[in-house]
Amino acid sequence: MAHLLGGETLRLAYPNRVVFDSVTVGVNDGDRIGIVGRNGDGKSSLLGLLTGRITPDSGRVTRRGGLRVAALEQADTLDPTHTVAHALVGDRAEHQWAGDPKVRDVVAGLVADLDWQTPIAALSGGQRRRVQLAELLIGDWDVIALDEPTNHLDIEGITWLAAHLKARW
Repeated sequence: MAHLLGGETLRLAYPNRVVFDSVTVGVNDGDRIGIVGRNGDGKSSLLGLLTGRITPDSGRVTRRGGLRVAALEQADTLDPTHTVAHALVGDRAEHQWAGDPKVRDVVAGLVADLDWQTPIAALSGGQRRRVQLAELLIGDWDVIALDEPTNHLDIEGITWLAAHLKARW
């Protein structure tokens, strides 16, 4: 399997504690990795290091050239002035995206109940989370990092997400 990204002897520290010291991790093509730990153990920080959102204090992050990485963070990153439609498909005309089975599957699984003309600012936290997850899953990525993707999902949404990830990656 081909190496996609990784970290070598990563160190990350904050003024009051060391989060990582000499951590080495690799992600290869076809890997499905879950990071488990208590709150505050550094799971989100590790994802941030690997996706490039956070720079390590020492060590290095390696990435295959041209690698496309997307991350679903815990924070809401949606533009509140956009509509649901713009967040998901941008300015593309319906005939451009409606024929894409990936887009149709994600829409049906996560946001079929939402009015696409609704501004993001008018959505509840749970609805915003589903739009944010759908936006990521509609994209074309080599690696996706999902930080607590089931937050705000009901059991049907969690079941759909598990089946979607298994079938797609």
